[in-house]
Amino acid sequence: MWATLDRTRRRLLRVGAPSDPTAAQPLPDEATPDDQAEPASDIILAIGRPELDRLGLALQGLLGPDVARPDTPDRLEAALAAAVVHLGGVGHPRVNRRPAGIYTPEAWQVHIEPGDPAVVDAIRRAIREGVFAA
Repeated sequence: MWATLDRTRRRLLRVGAPSDPTAAQPLPDEATPDDQAEPASDIILAIGRPELDRLGLALQGLLGPDVARPDTPDRLEAALAAAVVHLGGVGHPRVNRRPAGIYTPEAWQVHIEPGDPAVVDAIRRAIREGVFAA
């Protein structure tokens, strides 16, 4: 809980990493002409079982048939990391399954830090449509 509060405080106050709470990040109006791309930020996606199935099929279609079915948090995390690299983006995915039971209604939480906006949009489309757009 404290990590969430610290992250919220940093984002509201626009300060740097938790190890350096005084390092202020530039405000959007201070951006230089070279900073035309949208900045990467942490992205959290919460999906249910039907969305997970569509995302799994899309990941297998993107990465090939040798990819194991992403039906565990570790496999989904590995497949998403490979997809981020394949799409030319940046970000490190983490996946949590809540609750961690086998036969319970579940929600999968995908956290990409920092998430490249183009890659995150591609993942959101894959969740909705079941395929990665070309």
